[in-house]
Amino acid sequence: MINNKLNLDDARKKAAEMFINFSAILSMDVCDEDGNSLGKPWDISLKIKADEVYPKAEDLIISEGSLKKKYASLPWSAVSGIENNIVLRVKRSDVKFEDRPKDHEFLLRRDILDQQVVDTFNHKVRRVNDVHLLRVDHELVIAHVDIGLRGLVRRLALEDAVDFIVKIFNKDSGYLKEQDLVSWKHVQPVSLNPASMTMKLSFTEKQLLSIPPADLGDIIFDLSPNQRITLFRTLDPKTKGKVFENLEFEEQKMILKDLDKKEAAQIVTNMSSDEAADLLDRLAPDTSKNLLTLIESSTAKKLSTLLGYSSDSAGGLMTTELVAMPETSTVEATIEYIKNKTKEFETVPYIYVVDEKNHLKGVTTIRRLLFSDPKDAISKTIFPKTFYVYLNNSVKDVAYLMDRYKISAIPVIDENKILHGIITVDDILSQVISIAWRRRSRVSKGL
Repeated sequence: MINNKLNLDDARKKAAEMFINFSAILSMDVCDEDGNSLGKPWDISLKIKADEVYPKAEDLIISEGSLKKKYASLPWSAVSGIENNIVLRVKRSDVKFEDRPKDHEFLLRRDILDQQVVDTFNHKVRRVNDVHLLRVDHELVIAHVDIGLRGLVRRLALEDAVDFIVKIFNKDSGYLKEQDLVSWKHVQPVSLNPASMTMKLSFTEKQLLSIPPADLGDIIFDLSPNQRITLFRTLDPKTKGKVFENLEFEEQKMILKDLDKKEAAQIVTNMSSDEAADLLDRLAPDTSKNLLTLIESSTAKKLSTLLGYSSDSAGGLMTTELVAMPETSTVEATIEYIKNKTKEFETVPYIYVVDEKNHLKGVTTIRRLLFSDPKDAISKTIFPKTFYVYLNNSVKDVAYLMDRYKISAIPVIDENKILHGIITVDDILSQVISIAWRRRSRVSKGL
């Protein structure tokens, strides 16, 4: 039993020795193979590869002098060991110092330490206080970033003193035993290239894009203004649109202020039509008009039509993103259309059946299609009764119908029964919540 405990302790000790903090490396001396001091570690460049989750150290940057520093870059393969000092396998005469450090794409000290990063697992912005590195076969690999208080204390060279004080008051304190680390595989750096002010993206961009748009919007506004706009620009056009429509109007204005007109138009194009129309309606008329001139004509026409309706009417609430099929279309053809043409739709709650002049004839669902004969006309699958609202119906009318008949979307028609759009439960819920908040605000102000 005692031997087992000793073996476990030895294993833990050996595992701990495999890791080293970047702050510890920065406090070391760099020596050549004969033990001569060359200077201090200045930074470590990283090799970012798409097929490697954890980047490896590429170059060691050394600095010498105090008032007028000089710098030398050596490949990490020149490092023979890291113990009390960093020992190189080269002679001092082989190390060439220059007035400026060599330009590197990604540096540990410059781009990670004391910088904000996105924790893609917890969907939060974190500040890096230290970096946890793993030594594997003479290579140095990033394992974690340290976001905890202890990492900051370590950086300030106060760890021993603070540990001593904490032990006096509580030797079992979580501060002494727990580390607040985030695995590098969940870290998205958001540092800026000082020369071009462009974002340095790592291979974790896919993880960044997997964050729900609403959470990603919160993350963006936890960053500094420069980081905010550069991170936003790295997103693909469709994600930009989804993130943007989840922001509050004041936040949207802040983003638009830093974008050129073409970028702004691209965002509006990739928003859902009802959200885009709502945004354009709230912007200054000249701004809206300029944006519409840069948007594809068919989309601009739809948005211009939506802008003509009151924001609290069915016409102002509706979206034009829907599936409308000719009544002569077969079940098989309709299913094929849905598979190929609706990949960008968030949901396809209903399929609307229309005649050649776009008059609404009925409503069906994917479920009904799947249980029908593929050769049947789609008109055979429609519900016995079709519920709809008119363009000038109020929010209250729409909400009443959707609640009474438990439907998640309702078509919007004009007096000639021509289909113009649909209102989803999300659209009506947003409007109802907005009204409730306005009322609550008036009550709290005693109005």
